[in-house]
Amino acid sequence: MAKTSVAFFAFILILFVLAISESGLVKATLCERASQTWSGGCHNTGSCDNQCKSWEGALHGACHDRDHKKMCFCYFTSCAKLADYKLPRNLKPKRLANGEEAIKP
Repeated sequence: MAKTSVAFFAFILILFVLAISESGLVKATLCERASQTWSGGCHNTGSCDNQCKSWEGALHGACHDRDHKKMCFCYFTSCAKLADYKLPRNLKPKRLANGEEAIKP
């Protein structure tokens, strides 16, 4: 009986170690792209995040300084989808309450 419980716990320990090592092999890669629907300077990361998610299907978005410009960048889980993305033609700029422009239908 004691040998059986030791073998059982050893088996569970091996499964646990394998599960931990397998989870370490998965590497998440995010692809960054300047927003296709944001226009003007980006000063509100929350608005950028919301627009990237709702209009471009991104995982999230954030404002960053690039080349001395405040820009909205969207982050995607699949880089392959970026090549096929085309901005819908019915989107037009709309001025937000904080003075920024966002493209809305």
